Amino acid sequence: MHQTKDNIKLKIHKNFINIIFNRPHKKNALNSDMIHEIQEALNNFKDNKQIKVIVFSSDCNIFCAGADLQSLHNIKDFSYEENLEDSTMLMNLFKTMLTYPKLIISKVEGAAIAGGCGITTASDIVFSTDEGKFGYPEVKIGFIPALVSAFLTKKINEQFARELLLTGKLIDAKRAFEIGMINFLCKKTTINNHVDSFIKNHIRTTSYNSIYETKKMLYKWLNIDEKLNIAAEFNAKNRQSEDFKKGISSFLDKHKIDWSK
Repeated sequence: MHQTKDNIKLKIHKNFINIIFNRPHKKNALNSDMIHEIQEALNNFKDNKQIKVIVFSSDCNIFCAGADLQSLHNIKDFSYEENLEDSTMLMNLFKTMLTYPKLIISKVEGAAIAGGCGITTASDIVFSTDEGKFGYPEVKIGFIPALVSAFLTKKINEQFARELLLTGKLIDAKRAFEIGMINFLCKKTTINNHVDSFIKNHIRTTSYNSIYETKKMLYKWLNIDEKLNIAAEFNAKNRQSEDFKKGISSFLDKHKIDWSK
């Protein structure tokens, strides 16, 4: 069964759902409407015990390019309260993913940047093709990678997390695999087969309730509820800074920023 919304498509199978990012003209960049549609889809199937797996994927050659340009234009003039509300929306999506009672898989083909990389980081299992690119370039345009910092350091070595968050560098899929950001590195021609095989095996060999309880337990061990709330506040406060306004304006005008000046 298929459902098409404005920003995503749903392919509903017997035991799993594929949530497909469907803004190819915007490189699947996130805006509030898209985040809302993803959140709504997750909420709608949360209590359906027949569905055991959620798969995030893309309908183009980019997984998710981060924030939408129009959204960036809008938040440039947001108040602190508006920025906190905006940041909380993405925070709630990450929290939903981390606490979700089913396995969440990201199938990455192309770039997963900023918020898009946050989605892969909040996933339980990540498959990527050789062409995958990952990173959090926020510091290059006056942002801070606030929300993802709450759980990235729980997923990979803090040394690698600091390098990614403080330099804003992008890494290829091979390097992401080496440092533990992704679980499986695949050829473009075989990734679908690998994901399908993994899902079939998971559905056949694992208990729904055990997955649910294990994810609840793992989230509790993360101990990040307060950290996520503080991160959302950091995010909102940073968006009031002069560097943020300078970075956004330059980015929107497609001017490379020289932060040494």
